[in-house]
Amino acid sequence: MTSPPPSETALLEDLLDGIDRGVEAHLAWNQKLLRCALLRQSPGEEMLSANAPELCRLGRWLNRVRVRLDALDAPLTVRIDRIHHEMHNAVRSMCVKLLEGNPSHPDELRDYERSQSELVQLLNTLRQQISTATTHMDALTGLPLRHGLQHAFELRRKDAPRLHSTPWLAMMDVDHFKSVNDTWGHPVGDLALKHIAACLSGCLRQSDYLVRYGGEEFLGLFLVHESVSVAALAQRLLESIRRSAFHTGQDSDLFITLTVTIGLAAIRPDESLQSAVDRADQALLQGKQQGRDRFVVAPA
Repeated sequence: MTSPPPSETALLEDLLDGIDRGVEAHLAWNQKLLRCALLRQSPGEEMLSANAPELCRLGRWLNRVRVRLDALDAPLTVRIDRIHHEMHNAVRSMCVKLLEGNPSHPDELRDYERSQSELVQLLNTLRQQISTATTHMDALTGLPLRHGLQHAFELRRKDAPRLHSTPWLAMMDVDHFKSVNDTWGHPVGDLALKHIAACLSGCLRQSDYLVRYGGEEFLGLFLVHESVSVAALAQRLLESIRRSAFHTGQDSDLFITLTVTIGLAAIRPDESLQSAVDRADQALLQGKQQGRDRFVVAPA
């Protein structure tokens, strides 16, 4: 049995841990710089290599979670990346001169101290934003709620031309969900929603954005390169849920299989979020009328 995908809350906590470790690693540079100045001891490749910003712990972390950080605050992420490089450039220049027996220029030390201080401040700002984001999570499914939806919508629409892709919005509704609550009770209904959220999350890429839109409705934002990819993604979502039963917790032999219906809309240039949601909703309604457990694409 495969492990369920991590919840959005767990992913945000991983971001917080990455920030803490990155700050610790870069503050430790002061000791290495001091040993380099006093003992002419090499501080290591993480401070001497020309591509050190990509090799150090913080750089690797930034690269790994860049998509998620851009979704939170793209301008702040750009500033962190720039200051991080400035800090590396300043400390590398000083260490190279010290190891050659030459004194560093005072401006280099000032640049290093300034960039280090600013980097820590920016990372603390990012930490506050991530901490705030955790309060905008659905406690049941671990998915984001609607709070950041407008920002995520605008970000994907802006990124689409650069990535030569098309942004899509999907509205997903659990079929006959009321009968689950009526037949087995709301606790089982809660388990059903958690199960659906895990199935949907497990099918998506890191760059995709999934929220619990309300009740038994979920909303997804995707960037795809070809229109046929949308059909393949929608089919994968449908099959993931269709083929995966969940245990009700009431009887060792009682499992339930659910389905969803999906309405898809290719987001038009300069289209508002509400307009895209309305079109996807109309496609979703059409899918319900056609028998459910299917996807329908809204007119372009």
